[in-house]
Amino acid sequence: MKLRTLVRPIRVRLTLWYVLLLAVVLALFGGTLYVALQMTLYDDLDDVLINGASLVINSLQIDDQGHLSAGPEPPLAWSDPKRGEHSWRAVDRSGQIVAQSGVQDLGDLPIEPAVISQALAGQEVFQTVRVGDEPIRVYTAPVTHGGQIVGVVQQGLSMDDTLQILAAFRWVLLLALPLTLALASGGGLFLAGRALRPVDQITRAAQTIGAHDLSQRLNLDLPDDELGRLARTFDAMIARLDEAFRRQRRFTADASHELRTPLTIIKGDLSLALARPRDAEHYRQVLVEVDDEVDQMGRLVGRLLALARADAEEVTLQRKATDLSSLLADLVEQTRPLAEAKGLDLIAQIAPGLTATVDPDAVTQVVLNLLDNAIKYTPSGRVRLSAHQTASDDEVRIAVSDGGAGIPAEYLPRIFDRFYRVDRARSRELGGAGLGLSIARELARGHGGEITVHSVPGEGSTFTVHLPIG
Repeated sequence: MKLRTLVRPIRVRLTLWYVLLLAVVLALFGGTLYVALQMTLYDDLDDVLINGASLVINSLQIDDQGHLSAGPEPPLAWSDPKRGEHSWRAVDRSGQIVAQSGVQDLGDLPIEPAVISQALAGQEVFQTVRVGDEPIRVYTAPVTHGGQIVGVVQQGLSMDDTLQILAAFRWVLLLALPLTLALASGGGLFLAGRALRPVDQITRAAQTIGAHDLSQRLNLDLPDDELGRLARTFDAMIARLDEAFRRQRRFTADASHELRTPLTIIKGDLSLALARPRDAEHYRQVLVEVDDEVDQMGRLVGRLLALARADAEEVTLQRKATDLSSLLADLVEQTRPLAEAKGLDLIAQIAPGLTATVDPDAVTQVVLNLLDNAIKYTPSGRVRLSAHQTASDDEVRIAVSDGGAGIPAEYLPRIFDRFYRVDRARSRELGGAGLGLSIARELARGHGGEITVHSVPGEGSTFTVHLPIG
């Protein structure tokens, strides 16, 4: 099996990185401990040598001419814990050994003139030497008398105990490091697998979810950590996709139905006209009906294209400073003939000096749609357009009120859905496709605004456009 296949699971890669980092940390920690232990043991050894050399110096006899000789008492008592390991010798200024003692005799150790010279110059020298196979730590110190250096004392001590301790510690490190890494690897794999188990559940669930079945959810009972939030985000994403697909299917079905109706009418008129010879007036009437249906299809396709662009965020608004008071007044006058044709009163209550940075064509389309709907669905009475600036001076509100039948409360949440109509038969009779409010809302949102509706059944509805000034 290839190495790449072995390390493919993320839990294996996480464990490898964890073990590698742990190995580096343990190596640094173990190395630091070893160096610290070595320094401590060497310092202790050197302290023993210094104390032993002091005892040797105190036991030496020095005459008035500065000559050294061994004293009557040995410098190290047999009760000393280091007995049998100590060695010492005294050297005069000429480099001659005047006294020495110890089981490990330093007599086999050559006298290094450089070391003796350093001691005679007043320096203390530590060195590690070998006498045969025995490692010896040697301390060389000057001997003074009457303020003058009259000789040198060299104190030696076996390093076997110290080296054995260091060797034992190295073995502990060499055995403990791989054992610790092995245990960490097993524990890391277990913990990584346990921590990433929800990811496997998410993966398996995602594999079973397709475009034809978006009803499934993970519903994992996880804490509010990264994986818990991932699972809940995944469920929320699937829910949004499910709703989007449902809306897309409804949109496609409704669009097909809306397009099929004028096509059926066109096909029926043409079939009747071609069934047998007709007079010119009949053919003309058929062509007029076909022309009307084609116009309706053109308007429908245009609205579908506008919504598709809004969905793709391709709607580009040409914003500029606009005198809304003047624009709204013109739109009221433009639609007044439609209202008068139905015997309706069209009332305008527009505050003067309303200005905002908007796309005037888009605002025109939104307001004309609302006015057209208000006139269509008001059998008698009046239609009112009002516009004012909010007290906080951050938006302009344009309200269009009608005197129609109103909208029941259960239908209000879907009033802006595409192709949605409360009364489908009546809407079709009036020429609506259920897209005008959807387009108006998209245009308002494109400005950073919104359209809201308040309706009372039996009294009418009020649609309010909220447009930011800036």
